Amino acid sequence: MHVMTAKVVIDLAALKELRDQNGYSISDLAAKLGYKTPTGYWLIEQGQRKVSIDTLYRLAEIYDCTMEDLITENPEADE
Repeated sequence: MHVMTAKVVIDLAALKELRDQNGYSISDLAAKLGYKTPTGYWLIEQGQRKVSIDTLYRLAEIYDCTMEDLITENPEADE
């Protein structure tokens, strides 16, 4: 069985860099995104939680950027 690998992934470095540049804590972002605890957002930055399109859109709004700015090509993607 062959499993397809996504061609793009969330740019985890960009998320952390944008959070730092904007002076937000993990708790701040968790609250803005509606998570009950900071762990919800922390898991995103660690690459341990999948990000919905809705969450990606809200992050782009928070950082005043495009959703494309928050993704990157996946080097492990299938050709």
